[in-house]
Amino acid sequence: MSAKINAEIEECVRNNISWTNLPVHLKQILRNTPKDYDRYVFNYSLKNQLRYRGNLVRKVFRNEQRYYELLVDKSVSYLCLFPYHLADIVTKGLRVTPFNYYLDVLSFLLRNDKSYDTLPNFTAVDCLRVLGIGRNEYLALISEMKTNSSKLFRKPNPQHFLPKFPIRINIEPSWKVEVGYVLESDIRFVNDAERSLIDDLIDFGSRTVGQVDYVVAHSLYRKGLVYLDVPISGEDKICIPPLKNFVMNRVCGDYFENLLYKVFVSTDEHMTISELAQMLQVNLDTVKHAVSLLCRLGFARKKTEIAVPNLHPSWDNVERVEDERPQITPLNYHSLLMNETNDGLVDAKGNLTSTKASAEGCDSSPTMGGKEDILDMEEIVNLSAAECTSSDGTSDFSIINNSSSSSTECKTPAMKKKSAKEERSVVEDVQDSRSLIKPLDPNAKGGKRIGFLFDSTLAAFLMMGNLSPGLKNHAVTMFEVGKLCDESMDTFLAELEKVSLLDAEGEGEVGRYFAHAVILRSTIIALRNNLACGLDLLRLECLESLDYKTRDRLLEKKYKFICSAAPLTSSFTHLLSIPFFGQFHKSCDTSHLWLRMFYYHISGFGPPSLLLTRGTVLKSLPRIFLGYGKLLVTIVHTDSYVLNTDNYLALNEQLKNGSVLIQGYGIREPAEIRYESFPFHKNDANRQMWAKHRAVEKLSEHLNLSSTCGYITFLNTGVPDLGCETNYDANVHLKRPERRKGRRNSGNAATPSMEDSTISTVSRDDDLMTPQTPCAPNELLTPLDGSEITIHKSKSNDLAKLKSPVEEHFAVTPKSSSPSNVFRSEDCNELLETELAELAQCEGRYAGGKELVSQNSIEIAIVDAPPEEAAKGEYAGEEWTLLDVNFGVPLFDVDCNTRICESLVKHLVSDENLQKLQESNSEMNRRFLLFVSQCLYFEDENIGIVKIGRLIPQPRINLAFENGKVGYWNGK
Repeated sequence: MSAKINAEIEECVRNNISWTNLPVHLKQILRNTPKDYDRYVFNYSLKNQLRYRGNLVRKVFRNEQRYYELLVDKSVSYLCLFPYHLADIVTKGLRVTPFNYYLDVLSFLLRNDKSYDTLPNFTAVDCLRVLGIGRNEYLALISEMKTNSSKLFRKPNPQHFLPKFPIRINIEPSWKVEVGYVLESDIRFVNDAERSLIDDLIDFGSRTVGQVDYVVAHSLYRKGLVYLDVPISGEDKICIPPLKNFVMNRVCGDYFENLLYKVFVSTDEHMTISELAQMLQVNLDTVKHAVSLLCRLGFARKKTEIAVPNLHPSWDNVERVEDERPQITPLNYHSLLMNETNDGLVDAKGNLTSTKASAEGCDSSPTMGGKEDILDMEEIVNLSAAECTSSDGTSDFSIINNSSSSSTECKTPAMKKKSAKEERSVVEDVQDSRSLIKPLDPNAKGGKRIGFLFDSTLAAFLMMGNLSPGLKNHAVTMFEVGKLCDESMDTFLAELEKVSLLDAEGEGEVGRYFAHAVILRSTIIALRNNLACGLDLLRLECLESLDYKTRDRLLEKKYKFICSAAPLTSSFTHLLSIPFFGQFHKSCDTSHLWLRMFYYHISGFGPPSLLLTRGTVLKSLPRIFLGYGKLLVTIVHTDSYVLNTDNYLALNEQLKNGSVLIQGYGIREPAEIRYESFPFHKNDANRQMWAKHRAVEKLSEHLNLSSTCGYITFLNTGVPDLGCETNYDANVHLKRPERRKGRRNSGNAATPSMEDSTISTVSRDDDLMTPQTPCAPNELLTPLDGSEITIHKSKSNDLAKLKSPVEEHFAVTPKSSSPSNVFRSEDCNELLETELAELAQCEGRYAGGKELVSQNSIEIAIVDAPPEEAAKGEYAGEEWTLLDVNFGVPLFDVDCNTRICESLVKHLVSDENLQKLQESNSEMNRRFLLFVSQCLYFEDENIGIVKIGRLIPQPRINLAFENGKVGYWNGK
């Protein structure tokens, strides 16, 4: 069943659509069997923790209590989050608290030898919050269980190694406290204050936590006798601070987890929860549940906390727990508290207090029959008594954890001074960053902002580079939340300021991380400083997780325009509905391969290139690469790499998996690369040579380079590029080569593409065929390397002696020779001697005595050059040719970044240009899709109008860029 059909059925279940009202096509998919739909409803309801009442499952399954019991068991096996929205049933009715629920989850993992990475992200975060068990603690548990295991006995029970009671958690005064499942035996283990609170909750219902004693409320929570509710109303507004204690494991992809990430990327400080639900088009109660969980985990906070009336005095000096608790919490508090020799507990002063092991403990859960007692109530009573003696409400057992010395009472004077000094340092850093930023326009504070779009590559650079201690939290926020709001930008800039390019010296490839961080900081400052309307960082993958209608509503409401980092490596499946300084096209795995061929074809300039379909087999080096010693290979899902031509057979392994773009990249050494930003300005005299480059002039005719921004990558392979000026046609005409009678030569055969078995990649006869290239002279066949060797029809006898080159035909090229001399063969020595004699005569005129220039280059140059230049014999092609064009703001080159940011601020963000930008992006996208559609079929195939769908299709025909044109490659 496809994902789309699954989504339709799930939507029907959530909307309580019964079988009779189900659409006909869904009934057919379910084999017209109501029982199949009932089974689907039941399983979906359990997996997604739907409430029994008010949902379709109540018509399918009649036993409500059994349903919730199965829901808890299924949630444990699926490693789901604790169902906080069902706490009134699960905790109050079934005595399942978050503490013993996550004990069952970890026991399930340990019994089945699962790794910690098996836990989904948010489940792992809640385990860390409730149990204090993170990745390191889990590994310690596994080690301890292996130490205590024996070959003669089964594995020990994981419950023996897990904590006996919850750790301290953060509780906000505005939260609600509700009574849980309380038994008569539990009353024996509470003091008078706790018993009074329980009676009040039973008699009068829930109360605001801030109105009761902090120590009493926290003690009852740790005993599992009360549970906490985080109330969220439709008028509340929340903010997302930088994430702390987030565990990056995996995503499970269920409905609720997807909703959490949608809330992350969609909400801001100026949007109410009701507006958020309307934008996402999700039920308001479901959005409230998601926001409540984010606030519970500490990943979101209410923007304006309503003052709690009659606040209890015990809350005056309470600090947030996450500010004082270390990132890693100790395991097995009970084993540390218990003295092994005399069964004593450590009190607040470190003394041992005699205790007597209680064999009874609390009654087991009615739904967890057969499970051992999780809470040792006698230990809890002693712990509660110790906590009640504490004046500030902090745990007296924090002295056991050496790393928890950040609590107020455990700090030495020297540590206090150090903490104060560090705090001042952070404040100064933030103030220094703020001094670089102009104050935002108060009228635009809640108005539209600027969005800066990045992808996972940038977040990975900031996380992996170990650039700054405080930078990782912001990088995790950028990756997981998918957004870094302007309100958090000052602290982010303060962390980026600590990164210096001097630290990258001698680091090799790691220097890229430092460069991206430094240039990102200058980009943010330049845009915020001059535009003064707020800047948000947005991750492309998170926007792509939204359906395009929701994404458009979000962007249109919050942002004036979006500018993008360049290049973006992730897919971009829908164009934005607001002005966008970035790529103008939809993207997928192979779009970057299509784009290069598109740029080469419309400009007439580029290195000799082959775009080969999956399944093609190379048996010889293609002729257009003869004379090149280096090839640039570009495949999907990875960066380009350089390959020596004598290793061309290794490309066959890549062609088994997908399409490959192969390009000439140098004669003896890899080519030189140069980046030039656009738009080009007339007053910049230093860059006029690039603005007048023939490739740039041609690109400007088809792409609007003046109203957008980006950079062009130029390439110098050592071979001049003559381009294509005569008979220029922006459309692609793929014609099947005419078959000629003659000898069959199977040496150069290329197998047909596996993508489409009906279209042959090359003729089976493999005869020599005349290529359809309007730019080449009529008396010439295709030159062997695109510009070096001329073969005339009159030399057909010599041509018959030629054989396809293989690896052994290559030798070291003398520095004074032309690229054509790289190819050597016994069967064509005579022909080459004649050609080299002709080249030697032209050496003084066209190469200045330094390099040999092929006769073919001279002939093509004269044909393609303007009349006045052809008469003088002056035009010898462009030294630099086009490699690639990228739209957006680069974060790896300082000069390009500076010029682009300056152009954005001074010229491109005017209302007139923003309106023009959308039109030009649409037109460029139309031209690109037209090019792709023309390259999918031959002209004699009457396909009609080819429409590109949501994803750009894979290449179906092997294509070659040669002599300034894209055409069919015949396998030679």
